Order: sequence, then structure tokens, then C-alpha cells
Amino acid sequence: MEKFCGEKILIIGGGASGMFCALKLAAHGKSVTILELSDRLGKKLLATGNGKCNLTNVDITVADYNSPSVGGVIGRFSPKRIIEEFASLGLLTRVDSEGRVYPYSESAAAALNVLLQRLNASGAEVVCSCEVTDINYDGKKWRVESTCGEFVADKLVFATGSDATSGRNSHSLISKLGHSVTPLRYGICPLKSNQIKGANGVRAKVYASIAINGETLMGERGEMLFKDNALSGMLAFRLSSALARFREEIKECEVAIDFAPDLTLDELARFIFDYSDVYRPLDGILHKALAANVLSRVPMDRSLIMSRKKAMDLAKGCKNFKVEITGLAGKSSAQVLCGGISTDGIDMDTMQSKICKGLYIIGEAADVDGLCGGCNLHWAWASALACCEDLI
Repeated sequence: MEKFCGEKILIIGGGASGMFCALKLAAHGKSVTILELSDRLGKKLLATGNGKCNLTNVDITVADYNSPSVGGVIGRFSPKRIIEEFASLGLLTRVDSEGRVYPYSESAAAALNVLLQRLNASGAEVVCSCEVTDINYDGKKWRVESTCGEFVADKLVFATGSDATSGRNSHSLISKLGHSVTPLRYGICPLKSNQIKGANGVRAKVYASIAINGETLMGERGEMLFKDNALSGMLAFRLSSALARFREEIKECEVAIDFAPDLTLDELARFIFDYSDVYRPLDGILHKALAANVLSRVPMDRSLIMSRKKAMDLAKGCKNFKVEITGLAGKSSAQVLCGGISTDGIDMDTMQSKICKGLYIIGEAADVDGLCGGCNLHWAWASALACCEDLI
């Protein structure tokens, strides 16, 4: 079966960027068809932001991304613009204390339902359970082979996302056209470690930094979730991006945790000396499971007298607790792919291929990843808008 789209635009991928792109194009009178591998659109969107859908972040900067090449798109399509775009679709949003923007209902389903409702009313054609097997360009038309037949269009938008968490890696469909693909790693995921014992499920607000091959690459305050054999939670997810983006040989990786970031070393040592129980000196400061881990590391005088030196040793253990990282959790635990279609082959103002006229590469399919906290969904919306601006 051959389906001719005539002067249509064909979008491969019905995730965040693909849906948003289709909706904006259809709203401007364009004839659009989405081909989606899954049985329905936007399945991965439901899992974003722990099910709350972190749409963007009001504090986003170019530095949150792996490449300065995103600067033009991020500059033109700001968090304020994204909030306004969703408001125009009927989605009310709210901003939390850390700048993260969510649907007012804090439900990813609310965001997806708004997109689907507007998309259904737009006249865009949607073909689900459709696996694309080959892409060809004859100089005039794009011909896409799929399990649902052949589709023909004038312009092609590649919005396949990645296989992080779920889905499929489709980069080979574009690499055969001459685009290079950078090495793939999975980010925004737990950091594997076997050096913290007995603290599974414990959360703590800390400052933590990550060092690779002896060089500290980034450090932030936030909430850390301790799991059996892993560091997790928002802070660990943000640190994981530094490891996922690292392209050299990794000889060693270490996270240094400050369990008392609101106190200086001297202030903490003074508190321990003045007030702590000599038998269980950290129980009034840390969760008992974390206290046990710190105590097991501190090379101190074990007498039943609290000396100033012992208090300082304990304070140092709390303020500089180092954890060896053995790697990143697998793709099933990751929220984003680090790597993908090289941005060298993409006009990063329009998202059009520099190699194939009429081909646009948006969202996570491109080698663009942001830190945890709304950056990656922002890129999905912003890159879709950049593409649409060029196509309208």
C-alpha cells in the first residue's frame, strides 16, 4: 500500500517533540502525518518528572546543555515562551521553588491530554503501531518504508527520540544518509556504587560533586536518594550527566558528599564537641544509617571521651564523604540519551540537515542533552518550534 502525502510534511516519532511539531504545523494549515512505533502517542511523556511532567525550568541556561550550539534555539524559545505556548493550548502551569515548571495539576496525563485533544482537532493524520524500516530521498520527495506501507512527502521531520527507558534506537535510519552519530551513553540515571551500606531508601539534602580522573566537573546542592548499590534522586541524576557526557577514558570516578552543607567545618566540629553523645555522636545530625556509614570511615580516637580532634575528624567525615562510582545504571533506568545524531550536520538555528535538504532533526534524536530538571523537555518543545518556524 502506498500513501502519497503530496505537499505534506511527514514526522517520524510521536513523542514530545513530534507531537508538538505536528500540532504547530497543522495549526498553520500544513498537511501533516505522524508515524509512531508505539500503539499510542506520548507514552514516555507520562513518565517524565516522576509522573508530574517537568515541562521546562524558568532558570534554564545554555550551560545546562552538553553543547553551546543550542544557544540560538534556547535564546529564541525561552521558558516563558514555552509556558505561553502551553497556556494557549489550555494547560495551566505552576513553578516550584527550584524553578521547575509543571502542569498545575502536577499530572503528566494533563499535559498529554491537552496535546492529544488539540492534535485530534487539528486534522493531522496519526498512524500508530508503525515501524519505519527505511528512508530514502530522490532529490524531490522523501520516501519512507514502513510496516504500514510507503509514505511519500516533501519534508521529513525526524523526531524518534531514543531508547532510554523504553523505545528504540533509530539513528541508523539517518546515518545511512550521511549523518554521523556520536557515541551513546545513558544519563539522568542512578550512579552505581557499592560503598554505602544499609541506607536503602534514605533521602538527604546535601551538597555533592563529581570528579572524573581526579578533576571535579560539577557540584550542586539537592536531594540525594541512597539505594542498594546506587546513588539516586534529583541530585545524583544531575551529576550523572557529567559522567554520561565524558568522552575520554574513565580511569576513576568519585562523588564527594557534604552531609551538612549549611555549616562550615568548624561550626559542625564545634557542635559535635559541645553537644553530641560520645556513644552515638552523629545520630542528632544524620539519619542513623548514614551516620553509621560515616562513622565506619572516620579514622579517629575510639575512646569514650569527646576531644576536639575527635569532633573535627567526625566533622570532616560528614563534610567530605567520598563514594567511588563504578558506572551508570542501564538504559532502562535512564531518562535521556547522551549522544545521537551529531549537531555538526544540523543547522542549529532551523534544525534542518546540512546534508539532506528538507530533513529536520529535532528533540532527543539529535546529540543534545540537558541536566535533570526540565531541560530535556524544554529542548523537545524549543527544537520543534525552531523547525516549525522554518517550515511555516
